[in-house]
Parts: sequence; structure tokens; C-alpha cells
Amino acid sequence: MSESLFSQSWYRVSGLKVRLRSHARILRHTYRNQVWFVLQDHASGKFHRLTPEACSIISLMDGKRTLQQVWESACRQLGDDMPTQDEMISLLGRLHRADVLQADLLPDIGDLHERQRTGRRKKILQQFKSPLGIRIPLLDPERFLQWSYPFVSPFLGWFGAAVWLSVVVTASMLAAVHWESLTSNVADRLLAADNLILLVLVYPLVKLLHELGHAYAVKRWGGEVHEMGVMLLVFMPVPYVEASAASAYRNKYQRVFVSAAGILSEVFIAGLAMILWVYAEPGVMRAVLFNVMLVAGVSTVLFNGNPLLRFDAYYMLGDLLEIPNLGTRGNQYIGYLAKRYLLRIKDAISPVTAPGEAGWLGGYAIISFFYRMFIMVVIIMFVATQFFVVGVVLAIWAFINTLVMPLWKVVSSFFSDSQLQAQRGRASVLALVSLSIILLIIFVLPMPLTTRVEGVSWAPEQSQIRVDANGFVETVVATPEQKVMRGEPLFITTNPEVDAQVAIAQAQLNEARARYRANVGARAEQAVIREEIKQFEEELRREEERRAALNIQSDRDGTFIVSEAHNLPGRYVTRGETLGYVIDSEQIPVRAVVSQDFIDLLRNRTLSVEVRFSSDIAQAYPAKVIQEVPAASHQLPSMVLSTQAGGTIAVDPSAKEPGSAYSKIFQFELEVAGVNITRINERVYVLFRHPPEPLAKRIYRSVRRLLLSQFDT
Repeated sequence: MSESLFSQSWYRVSGLKVRLRSHARILRHTYRNQVWFVLQDHASGKFHRLTPEACSIISLMDGKRTLQQVWESACRQLGDDMPTQDEMISLLGRLHRADVLQADLLPDIGDLHERQRTGRRKKILQQFKSPLGIRIPLLDPERFLQWSYPFVSPFLGWFGAAVWLSVVVTASMLAAVHWESLTSNVADRLLAADNLILLVLVYPLVKLLHELGHAYAVKRWGGEVHEMGVMLLVFMPVPYVEASAASAYRNKYQRVFVSAAGILSEVFIAGLAMILWVYAEPGVMRAVLFNVMLVAGVSTVLFNGNPLLRFDAYYMLGDLLEIPNLGTRGNQYIGYLAKRYLLRIKDAISPVTAPGEAGWLGGYAIISFFYRMFIMVVIIMFVATQFFVVGVVLAIWAFINTLVMPLWKVVSSFFSDSQLQAQRGRASVLALVSLSIILLIIFVLPMPLTTRVEGVSWAPEQSQIRVDANGFVETVVATPEQKVMRGEPLFITTNPEVDAQVAIAQAQLNEARARYRANVGARAEQAVIREEIKQFEEELRREEERRAALNIQSDRDGTFIVSEAHNLPGRYVTRGETLGYVIDSEQIPVRAVVSQDFIDLLRNRTLSVEVRFSSDIAQAYPAKVIQEVPAASHQLPSMVLSTQAGGTIAVDPSAKEPGSAYSKIFQFELEVAGVNITRINERVYVLFRHPPEPLAKRIYRSVRRLLLSQFDT
């Protein structure tokens, strides 16, 4: 309430007789156990939230009383909550701008035209502020909805709920059974040229059914839908309907159902597509069904089902929390906090009107802002990779709307906000100090700089225990993770074929020797047999060497390392296969894999290195770089580092050699001090520390790297 009850401008309006226009009506709503009133304008489809006091004043405006009489009556009725004359003028201004007020005067044609032009300018400006979601109204679908609603209405009750639930549960069970088929190689399937064409065709159709879900839900409780059109969502045309008529419903669960109807429709469509996909033969129809599931799932999770964006889930959250205009009032609450606690304006007006709203308003405003920025950056980068010039224009557009315009509003408020004018000096000093601190933090203050990569415990070639002959593992003789000496047996393997070959070679040798003894007098024949004996002896020697090779021994002193020794007995192994390692556990190197983006930083500006093993992640060990593999390559040192095994590096499934990364990588060999490594091929996490540097330099390097990688420039 203003300090003065009277206004110097009151005489200009006190004699007017005003009332609401016939296309406006007032509805009673309850939010957090507080009564509020909603003014619905049927002509424009807009809604205006009113306090009970404002509603009492409007109810006195019957076109017969003058505003002086209305004010006097309101003062008698409201008592201590009586409005000031300035507040009365402010309420009249709001109603006049909303074009819901009618007075006992001839209409000002010039004013009407000006308001129409202002409304058109606001719509254009709103489109400018949202370049990735431009709306183009096309038609009034009300007659079609009235004609078709009887066919749809049975599905908007308990029968529809039962059908929806049965389809979704069945589809969920089928999806769990066929999960591997659904998700295998999904990126390649999605980005294939023929699939992208199907995706572009399927997306608008799914969204049309989504929007019709909203429209029929509005009709469920007598609402009307008078606008339908196309929204350019990231330049892709998708249908939309204006379902704001649901705001008139008093029951919050009815409003929630209207907001959720689109998501429920998409989930139902995805369920039907899943069921049909299971029974469809491979081909175009199966691909279409897969894309329907993909569109419905991704759009629900990332957009419509996410309350941080102002789509369906946002309105659902606002109605469930009983906090109307959650996003707008959240921003107003942040502004109130700045005025009240930074500028110390004691009479700053809080948008909080009910207990429990403050936390939701402040938290939502902060979290949704950063999430919207993230989504905006992702969309701009995606568009820029396809259309560079368009991406640059969008980036400039987004920068102006998200940073420049809000900053301009803050600066202009210093001169227009009556509350700030009294504290203009303090506000200016505070703004300059805050800006200086921010610039100091960004451009001057050194911040810690580290690089985190993954690596693998790497055994040298000479430490590997390889199989010399094919066979079955019979026994692991040595104890894993214990010291062994050179020549000590490690594994015993058997091969019945080798034993048979030894027996055959021995029998052939015995037979040749017997023939030699039987031909004592025949020197020529004995000479031939002697040559056969030499051949059989050589063959027997080779077979016995093969049999001896089945007993695998250590060729060096060290620690015996073998993975899953209990699973080895009975396993067939082939020549050249690695069964284990004999290592010097205090000198086992670690191979760290580094992308091209960080190679210069690691080469020239590394202060220290720290290593953590996945088996003991809490313990950090100091390390030092021994050497760098000179040339970059696509080949990973171990598949443990690939995304297939839980690592961070994506491998190319179409490459000829397994373990081939999409982009080139560099390898650093590290020596870890103070640790006895007992696991080979174990993932390790490597931390490189660099000299501190300001955030601006780091941001510049990251943006430059991003542009180089995305645009090859």
C-alpha cells in the first residue's frame, strides 16, 4: 500500500463509470489454501491473476457507479485493506491494457489502433526472443474438435486409462526382453541417411497426435481451442495448439491432465509402436516404428517431460505445486532478493504470496536458467555444424537475448524503477564493485588447472607368459601374486594329440631300428634305414619338445600375475596366447591415453602427475612421465579404455583392427612410485597438474578447441 491514500491524478478518472466487457469473466481458484481470482478474456484467450481485494473492487464496477463511488464502497468493505487512489488507477491501467474494461465514453479509435499495433509488436518481439521456437498460427480447429470429440471421449475416462496402462505395461515388458536389439548400434542406425529422412517425416506426425491430445483434453471439461499452427522448433516445422483455456479450470488435477495429455499420448503411441515393432518384419515399416519410439521417448525425456523447459512438464509442476507463473515469478523473486538484501530497499515487494513458495521460486529460477543455457548451446552447436552461418547468427541472437537484454533491463531499471532511484548511488557502486569482482575472477585470478585422463597398467612384452603349444590347461602350479624364480613351473597343459604324435614317432623309430637289426648283411638297405632312423629321431625330438612345451615355466624372476586362475583349468589355449605375467611389480609402467585436444598442455605445462587405480580408487600415487609414444595413432593400448568396457574412448566398429578409436590419440608411459601392482590391464585414472591460470584463458582455449573440432577451421 502506498504511503498516501490520495492521488493528485484522481480527479481525471473519479467520474468515470466503468465495467468489465462481456467477453471477460472472473473465476475463483485456490492456491496453497489461499483464494485467488482469475480474469479470463475470451476474446484474446489471455488470463490475468487477481487478488481477492482487486476482485472485490472489480465487482463494484457495474457501469452505474462512478469510480469515486466504487472507491468509497471498496474502502468501507475492505477496511484496513482499502486501496489507495494510486492503486485504483494502477488497477484501471492493467484492465485497460488488457482490453477488458468498458467506460461510459466514446471509444478512442486512435487508442484502439495503437494498442493493436503494440500487441503486434509484442508478438514479433516475443518471436525474436525465441528464435528456436517461432509460432505461426494457421487455423481454428474448434469445429473439427467438436465433430470428432464423440469418437475420442471414451478414451478420456477410466476405459482409456485401462487401455493406456495395458499397452504401456505390455510394451515395457517387450522392450526389456528386446533391449539389446533396440539399443545395439543405435547411433549408426539413427544417423543413417535413409533413417534421417524417415525421422523428418515421422516427427511432425507424432507431434500432431501429441497436440491433439492436449486439444481433446481441453474439450473434456468444456474448454475451447481456437488456435492451431506450426512452430519452427530448431527450424523443423511441428504442429501446436493453444490450450490455454485449461487455465480456467478450478480443479488443479484437470489442468495437470491437460498438460500431461500430450506426454500420455506420445507414451501410448510409443507403446503401440513397440508392440508392432516386435512382430514386424525387417524393412521400412519396422524402421518407421523404431523412429516413432525414438521420437516419443527422446522428446518426452528432454523436452516435454522436463519441467526446466517451459513445455508440458513445466505447467504440470506449476499446477501440482499450486504456484502459477513459476518461471516468471521465480525471476521476479531473484530481483526482489537483489533489491532487498543487496540494495537494502526495505519496501521492495516480494512475489511470494504463500508459505513455501520462496524456495521453489528461487531454486527453479536458478536451475532452469543454467539448463536453458545448456540446451541453447547444444542446439546452436548442432545447427552450426550443419549450417555454419545460421549457427553464428543464432549464437549472436542468443547472446543478445540471454545476456545483453537482461543486462540492459537492469541498467535501465536504475533510471525507471522508483524504488531504485532512491538507492541509485548505492546500486551503481554495488554494480561496479560486483562487475569488477567478476572481471577480476575471470581475467586475473589464477585458478587451479588440471587434466584428467584414463590409462591402463601396462606389462612389457618380455614379462608376458605365452603359450608355446596348443593344449588344455590342467593345473596352475604357481600361486598368483607370489614371487617365482626363473625356470619355476607356472602352468601344466595337456594335449592328447601331442601325446599320440610322440607315441607314433616312437613306434616308427622302434620299427626302423628293428628293420636295421634284421638286415645285418645288407649294407645298402642298412644305409637307407639309417637315414630313416635319423628322420624318425628328429621327428620324435620335435614332438617331445612340443610335449615339453606344454609345461610352461617362468623365464625370469618376478611376481606371478594371472587373471581368474580358478577359471583356467580345462580351458583350451592356442600357441602365442598370453596366460599371465611375471613382472617386477615395483617397475610396472602405466600407459595414459590423451586426446589431441590436451596434448600440447600435457607436453609443455605439466607440474606433477597423480595416479589412482580402479581397484583402490581412494589411494593416490605420485607418478612421473618416462616417455611419450612419438606419433599419434587410432589404436588403443587396451580395450579396457573403450566405452564398451566402461572407459571414455569410443571405438570405431567398422575399423579393420579391434580397439581402433574414432579420433587419434597419444600415449604417455608413466612410472608409478610406492605401489606394488598386482593387476595387469587394470584401468587407472591419471591427473596431470598444470600451472594455475585465469578462467578467461581456459575458456578461450576450450572455445577455440571446440570450434576447431566442430568446424575444421
